Amino acid sequence: MELRFGILQKYPNLRRLSERASAYSALCRPFTLLGAFLSGFGMDIAFSRMQFGFFNIFHAISLGLTLAFLQAGGQVMNQSIAEEVEIDRLNGKTYRPTVDGRITLKQAMNTSIILYLAGILLAFCLSYAYGLFSMLITFFAAGYTLPPLRMKKRFLLNNIWQGVARGMLPVVYVSLAYPEYLSLAVPYGFVLAIWVTANQTSKDFGDEVGDLAYGIKSLPVTLGSRRALIFMAVTTLCSFGVLNALILKGYLPRALTWV
Repeated sequence: MELRFGILQKYPNLRRLSERASAYSALCRPFTLLGAFLSGFGMDIAFSRMQFGFFNIFHAISLGLTLAFLQAGGQVMNQSIAEEVEIDRLNGKTYRPTVDGRITLKQAMNTSIILYLAGILLAFCLSYAYGLFSMLITFFAAGYTLPPLRMKKRFLLNNIWQGVARGMLPVVYVSLAYPEYLSLAVPYGFVLAIWVTANQTSKDFGDEVGDLAYGIKSLPVTLGSRRALIFMAVTTLCSFGVLNALILKGYLPRALTWV
C-alpha cells in the first residue's frame, strides 16, 4: 500500500507546485529541523524568563532558526557523499533525492554549505559568541560525516559524538546570552548528551545492510540488535540517574526531578 503523504511520495502536495522545491525539501528532511528549531526557541524562552521575567520572541525565533539551519546543513551534507548514497541505496532509501538522481551530489554539497553559512551568519548577527559557537556546532556536524574524521565509522565514538553535538552543545549555545545560567546549562547538557548517546542508536536499526557493507560501526552492526537495545536501555536509565544525582548535589534545581 502506498502512502499518500510523506517522504515516500516525495512531498506530493509541494511536488504539484514545483518538482525542484519538493526535491530540496526532501533533501533537508524538514521534520528533523523542527526539533532543532524548538530546542533553541524553547530554551531561549526558558532562560530569558528565568533571568528577566519576560522573553523576546524575535530573539527566540532567531536562535531556533540558527540551529535549524545548522541541522539542515548536516542533513544535506550527509546526502552529498557518494558513499552515503550507496549506503542509502542498499538500505532501500531510494526515495532520497540524491539516490534517485533528482539532485546531484555537487548540488547537495553546495546547498549544505549555503545552509551552514546561513546559520553561522545569523548567529553572528545575534552576537559574536553565538557566531563562534555556531562554528563549533558546524565542526561537529561536518566531522561526523566528512573524512578524515568521519566519526560515524568509529564504534561508540559515533554515538558519543552525536550525543555531545545534539545534546550538550545546543543547551550551552542558547545559554551564552544568559551567563548567569551557564552553570546550569553545562550539567543539564551533560545529561542530555548521555540521553542522546543512547537514543541516537534508534535511527540505525534497519540500516545494518548498508552500514555493514561500508564499515559503519553502528551499535546494531557491531553488537547486534538485542545487545544494542540493552545498551540503549541501560544508558538511558543512566542519564536519569545522573540527572537525579546532579540535582541532589545541588548542581541542578530540584524542579527537574521527581524526588
